[in-house]
Amino acid sequence: MKDFLKKLIERKKRELKEKEEKMKASQDIEEVRSLGDTLIALRDEINEAEEQLKELDKKEPSDGNDDREGENNGSNNNDVTEGRSANGFNPDATLNIVGQARMNQGGEQRSNEEDILSSMEYRQAFKHYAQTGERTARLNEILTQYRTETRAAGEVTSEELGVLIPHTVLKELIKGIEKSYGQLSSRVRMLNVQGGVEIPISEFEATFTWSGKEGNDKEHGVSEEQKVKGVTGSVSFSYHIGEIRIAQSLLQSILSVEVFEKELINALLTAYLKARDEAVLRGTGENQPTGILTDVAAGLQRVPKENIIEFTEEEIADWTAWERKLFANIPIGMEGANPEFAMAKQTYVSELCTMKDANNQPINKAGFDVSDKQYKFNEYPVLRTEQDLFKSFALCGNGDIFGIFWVPEKAYGINSNLTFGYKRYFDDDKNKWITKGLVILDGKPLNTNYVYILKKKVK
Repeated sequence: MKDFLKKLIERKKRELKEKEEKMKASQDIEEVRSLGDTLIALRDEINEAEEQLKELDKKEPSDGNDDREGENNGSNNNDVTEGRSANGFNPDATLNIVGQARMNQGGEQRSNEEDILSSMEYRQAFKHYAQTGERTARLNEILTQYRTETRAAGEVTSEELGVLIPHTVLKELIKGIEKSYGQLSSRVRMLNVQGGVEIPISEFEATFTWSGKEGNDKEHGVSEEQKVKGVTGSVSFSYHIGEIRIAQSLLQSILSVEVFEKELINALLTAYLKARDEAVLRGTGENQPTGILTDVAAGLQRVPKENIIEFTEEEIADWTAWERKLFANIPIGMEGANPEFAMAKQTYVSELCTMKDANNQPINKAGFDVSDKQYKFNEYPVLRTEQDLFKSFALCGNGDIFGIFWVPEKAYGINSNLTFGYKRYFDDDKNKWITKGLVILDGKPLNTNYVYILKKKVK
């Protein structure tokens, strides 16, 4: 029986290793979540089998007969395969938005309850630091232990982030980010790739080659490095640290750990999402993400010239002008990629919802679709924003951008592992306490063929 359990454990660990690799390679958040659940279940099965094995060892010390017993049991289980992993899986690795598993290379197995950054001891020590600025000896010990383990796993958490936010907070923070439908930056592609490495933009796309027809390998028809038509250049993500300033008076007097964490999540989430939206559009690229509109404003041509469309006051209210200037020129391939508009609510309501025909009758090309609960224009979804992202058409001057028509997940990528840190210190120059959350994040435009820029033209 003991030999059977050993082989079962080896088989489960081999399956665990295969799922880990698949999880690391996946870019699909839904697949990552599913794999994370599978990994946790496998870890539980392995733990249970190992506990049974320990109990057998206590009752029946090995006398050399286990192999024969295992052979008899194993003969009825053809699925048992060889393979062993010395790594213990940490279920909290599913916090990482693209699912890079965090492993303990020392072979120590830690369950979800033993996650040191989720323990009440760490949460209380973190709350004490956040409110007083004092880093206790135990807080430093836990952080040192955690960073040692992540370094051994090949995942480095920057010291510049300061005191890491407890995983209990991070879980709720990520849930809030995922639920923030309507935020512009929540629609783009989320990545977790190595910083500082040049990645061809074409690698974020996929192509199809008929067998034996094209490519350098004439026998199989697969080229060594397939190109995506019209896509050139590369992108390299940096390690930019974003700051979220927090009003200390909000958190100072809260006694309960749970209430403190709830208020901290609300403070971080609101500021983080707003800053991320602004960076996706207009980030300068200097110590922050590069916005998709940044080079357009500077007169550069990363977005194809033919994708920059101007509307006068008369044309924006003219359905024929929209058909001729924009809709007729959208590639069929882009139509099938679920493009959408983003513009100020004022522009949508005042300019698009009020369109009329030659007989002064509403043409009803814009409005709320009750079937899928989305605002639409010509059947395309419309993200209505505040005017801090896009000025209304009425307030735009000549050449100002009043909106975009794009496929977010193809046009832009955000690179981050969503690890948040926290710093509180006294600024002697300003004579006050400084409290801020920190996160490593970068963003870059990807395939800008999937972006149409909408500008106002004044005659």
